Amino acid sequence: MSEAQSIAEVWGTPLSAFYCPHCRTAHLASVETTLDACPACLQAEVSPEPEQVRREPPELVIPFAITSEQANNALAGWAKRMWFRPDDLRADVLLSRVRPYYFSLWLVDSDLEASWQAEMGYDYQAASYREHYDGGRWVSQEVTETRVRWEPRVGRLKRHYDNVAVPAMSTHDEWMTRLGGYDYRSRKKYSANAIARSVVRIPDHDTEAAWPDAERMLNRTASIECKSASEADHVRNWKMHARYHNLNWTQMLAPAYVTYYLESEGVHPVWINGQSGRVYGVKYMSQRKATVTSLVLGALAALLFLFGAVLALIGSVLVLPLVIGALLVVLAILLGLAAPVPAIWVWLKNRRIKTRQQ
Repeated sequence: MSEAQSIAEVWGTPLSAFYCPHCRTAHLASVETTLDACPACLQAEVSPEPEQVRREPPELVIPFAITSEQANNALAGWAKRMWFRPDDLRADVLLSRVRPYYFSLWLVDSDLEASWQAEMGYDYQAASYREHYDGGRWVSQEVTETRVRWEPRVGRLKRHYDNVAVPAMSTHDEWMTRLGGYDYRSRKKYSANAIARSVVRIPDHDTEAAWPDAERMLNRTASIECKSASEADHVRNWKMHARYHNLNWTQMLAPAYVTYYLESEGVHPVWINGQSGRVYGVKYMSQRKATVTSLVLGALAALLFLFGAVLALIGSVLVLPLVIGALLVVLAILLGLAAPVPAIWVWLKNRRIKTRQQ
């Protein structure tokens, strides 16, 4: 049995595998889907790379909750209210290029046995007095402030934790920052229909590589539970010695939409959270529009200067044209000085954005 047949069999639908050499990501897409550029970074062509692909299908999928109309409204709200907006940065253009996209994460279940120690903090109200000078004399004013009483605590913990979310991608935190997170409770059992006409990003973190993150998340979950059990308001200096048993890993897909716009000979991706509708993208301004604006302002300044100079010459005979001509010349000089500002400002803004993205 071939690699492609193996993938199709375990995922329940015919799929092709692709690999991007730029961002080093692997994807699966239906055999009818043509992928010229990487759907994750849009910066390089993809090539068939079935050996880069994990064959295991996901067990769970968070379904799309955003309709095409809602996606269009979200894109329209995101794209408006900006100076020198590129012609390509319009909701209808972005929506015409939208592609459904899934990325992976892990859910881990574990039995935990641990001993722990920490300092638990308890808020309390304390009265104090502040002196201030008022009406020629010092006045004492009573104020109430919140303070924290720290107490050492030790204990043992034996718990089972279900569905602790763990990154399955090296760029997981970046994606969550962009898209704003997901409500995992809406997850459903995986089916081939769920990924129809979608591109699926394959995990680049296997369970072994993801375990350090899982351990940190389990540790954090345990600290929160112990703080709650201690009826404390804060916790610090948390230490736990734990043993983990009966680990169970579940792969889950989270939905997004990806689209893009063109500006300054570059392709710029725009992402939409497929559950909440949150939009993320970098908004470059149109250098062409800013340059045209500067040229128009410069031409207008030149015309005003010429007209003002003519009036000034006429003013050698009449006083009123001389005054008007002088004012037009001054206005032309000021406008001429301001003319390069749009082009320079947009260039600096776009360069600053590009520098941050590198």
